[in-house]
Amino acid sequence: MFNFEELDDTTRHWMLEEFTKERDSGSPYISPWLSETGHEAFLQAMEDAIREGFDETLQFDLSHPSYWLSHQPDGKVISPFEHPKRLASSEFNTWYVRGLARKLMEEGETQCQVYRADNSPGEPCQKCRQMEGRVYPVAEVYEGHRAYYWPNPDPYALCIPAHDGCRCSIRRVPTSAA
Repeated sequence: MFNFEELDDTTRHWMLEEFTKERDSGSPYISPWLSETGHEAFLQAMEDAIREGFDETLQFDLSHPSYWLSHQPDGKVISPFEHPKRLASSEFNTWYVRGLARKLMEEGETQCQVYRADNSPGEPCQKCRQMEGRVYPVAEVYEGHRAYYWPNPDPYALCIPAHDGCRCSIRRVPTSAA
């Protein structure tokens, strides 16, 4: 379970504004694991979770087996039990980062810090370990939204979360770290 330190009404407002902008762009990010029915369900479930839910809410709303393809594009079997959790935590965190970055910029903050928002068992990947605790320009985090993997993947982009399963999120820079 993720610990979103600043998930309040203002952050949710910015999350929803940013999500709506991407959704209405005509080419929102949709997981390649979702079926056509899942695509439609995802957009509504994501909006609902942003408005008043959490990653767990999104996971529950995406748990219907008909929302998932039977196999990933690479041929691996898709688990309608495991994949909703992975997608929900990744997507909710993606919008949390985008919304909090926007909130911080609106407040005149110029930096943010990466922290491990999910302390579930297991080691984080090397990329996550390298980012954890570092301070970055908040505008760069905002602009890096999905840039590492979508729509035109840039392997050099600063993208938080960096990938599906990434445990990193952002926070205000603690006064002791400034």
